Amino acid sequence: MMAYYARRKLPTSCLCRVSELRRQFTSASPLFFQGTSSVLSNRVPSSAPEGTRLTGCNVFKNKDEPLALADEEYPDWLWEILDPEAQQKKLDADPERKAKREWRARMRRKIKTDNFLKTMS
Repeated sequence: MMAYYARRKLPTSCLCRVSELRRQFTSASPLFFQGTSSVLSNRVPSSAPEGTRLTGCNVFKNKDEPLALADEEYPDWLWEILDPEAQQKKLDADPERKAKREWRARMRRKIKTDNFLKTMS
């Protein structure tokens, strides 16, 4: 994953913020993940208070570092990205996408098994 970001020339500090958000969302209480309305009312506050300069997240040349916005100013879908239940509901609504994801996982397991068996012989 790091290689992808290195090719895209994104700063690693943005990756740290993503992993920090992932930890916050996965360690949140189960009440947080009960649907859109509960996400809006019980969501975890962001780690950067409003007006904080987000150092290392600037992707434009000759521009200032972005400032953190208030939690209410971010779109609702942003708070559902790391919610496994919301993502599963979205996946269940699209059977073609779900089948493709399952096929990929099955093929990945098969390749790993085949590679392991090749090393044994």
